[in-house]
Order: sequence, then structure tokens, then C-alpha cells
Amino acid sequence: MSLPPINFRPPFNITRASHLVLTSRDLAKARDFYTEVIGLKVSDETATTIHFRGVEERAHHCLTLKRNKEEPACERLGFRVFEEDDLEKAKAHFDQKGIAAKFVNVPFQGRTLHVADAAGTPLEFCARMKTGARQHTRAHEHKGAAALRLDHMQVLVPDVAAPAAFYADLGFRVSDYYCAGERLVATFLHRKNNPHDIVFMTRAGPRLHHVGFVVAEMHHVVHALDCAGNLGFGENLEHGPGRHGHGHSYYVYLRDPDGYRVELLLPPLQTIDIDDEPVRYDLTGKNTNVWGPPPPRSWFEQASPFVGTKVTEAPAGEPLTLEKYLFAKAAQQSVSRTRRSG
Repeated sequence: MSLPPINFRPPFNITRASHLVLTSRDLAKARDFYTEVIGLKVSDETATTIHFRGVEERAHHCLTLKRNKEEPACERLGFRVFEEDDLEKAKAHFDQKGIAAKFVNVPFQGRTLHVADAAGTPLEFCARMKTGARQHTRAHEHKGAAALRLDHMQVLVPDVAAPAAFYADLGFRVSDYYCAGERLVATFLHRKNNPHDIVFMTRAGPRLHHVGFVVAEMHHVVHALDCAGNLGFGENLEHGPGRHGHGHSYYVYLRDPDGYRVELLLPPLQTIDIDDEPVRYDLTGKNTNVWGPPPPRSWFEQASPFVGTKVTEAPAGEPLTLEKYLFAKAAQQSVSRTRRSG
């Protein structure tokens, strides 16, 4: 097993994961969840669309919700490029690769390029977005977790290697990766200076697994959970709080009213220097959890579709999968606790 080579002189300059677009069956309920529990700010609102941003974000939106009566689905994952000229370079790059790409108009964004990655995940790139004043110092107005900013998205795909190569060619670096023997089962890729802008994990896909928002301190996570409990979202807690085994951050996962998975995490590690090389985790080795219970089955099996995108099953194989490994560890921990209590 080998990781894809990183293109340190990519064809255009992607700066970070920026935003995503989701559909919602109940905008009012979703609005309550994202403002009162996650703590995002509403930048613009109509009867059919709501734009949100984090309290420290100047960009107009990191999350757009659109009313739709169909099954909730993700329309696009969004990335920022540095300059307008990068969009032209991106279009030329995808044309040269034979990948369909087209320019579209999107409210509150500058010129925007639509394309799909190697797994079929629908993407968009833009260089400009309407801006507003940061709200991070207006602590008296903060609610819930007072989420600072969008950090990353995780996508389930049947073949992790293909999208990893796609993003590596665009300048993304691998911070961490998981293997089952010699089989690559998960990759963390980044452009900004922390471990992840986009994460891929082996499963049927492409499907959106979760979106992660950074919060300032652990008490913001606890406050968000207290708000969730008092506002009727107590059962939306799915996994955590805990600490990721790869040491990036403390975390908690909740499900929004439409079933989308939302992670709250503390500020992650920095990954800047050229000699900050990828870290390998072998699922057949020691437990990769620092502390906290393994995820429930829903964390592995449930995810949100992308609009108009066909889901492909992951190939069957003998290598130990991520979920089987953690379920086995959960059983071992349960036996260990029973013995101690006895």
C-alpha cells in the first residue's frame, strides 16, 4: 500500500474547505438547531433558504439550507481558491483531464465553478464571497456552542485511494491515514494548516458522513449539549464526548433534525511543515481511541446522500474493516468492565 504522491505545485490554489449546501424538510426546526445548539449566525434568510456562518467567520456563509420536501441530501461541498484567476486555471485543469466543469451563478458568491471529484462527490469552487463583521467578540450574543468556523467534511466512498489521488494532485496533503493490513481504508487530507479539510472513509458512497465545526473550548461543547437537552434535541446526541485516537481534538457528534451528522471539535493540531509527514494507523494494532466509547453502528452505517449521485457499494474483502475493528474493541471493553465490576 502506498499513498498518492502530493503535487506541491498544484494547477490552482485551493485554500480551504469553505461551505456546503444541504436541503431540509423543516427549515424552522433546522434553524433552531443550528442557531441555538451549534451557535451559528444567520447571514441571510428567506422563506426557502437560510445562510449561516460561524461567529469568527467574515465570509457570508459556511452552511446553506434549502427547503425541499424530498429526502434530505447534500447539494455541494464548497472550497475556496485564493484568486479569481485560480478559477480559470481550475477550469483549464479539469478540461484537460476530461472532467466536466462549468461556471454557475450562486447567491452571495463570486464566480463559481461546479465539478465532481473522482468518487462523484459534487463540488464547487469560488474565490470571492460577500463578507460581514466577525461576531466572535460579541460574547453576550453567543448561543449554544458558539461555533467559530467550519473545519472539514467527511465523505464515505467505496474506494478511498481514488479520491485521495484526485485531491493530492490538487495539492492536498495527507495528515493521517488508516489501514487494514495493506488496504487503505481512511485518509485525512488538508490544504489549510490543520489535519483535515476533507476526510474519506471506506463505505458505500459517495455519501456525506459529517461536517465539523470548531468551538473554542470544552465548556462550549457541554453548553451545546445542555442547550440541546433543554430545546428538545437531547436525543440528537449520537457519539461522544470523547477524544479522537489520532489526537486531533475532543469531539462530539450530533444529528440535526434532517439527520445530517454534525461534529463539534476543539481547535485541531497544526500541520504546516514539509517534514510533518503522514501518520499511519493500523486497525489490526492497538486501540486507536484515547478515551471514550467506540462509535455506535449508526455512525458507520448511516450517512446522507448527495443530490443526483449514484451510491456504489464498497467491495467485499477479507481485510479487517474499521467498524468491525471498533465493534470488537467495544466487546473487549465491555468484558473488561464486567470483570472489574465483578
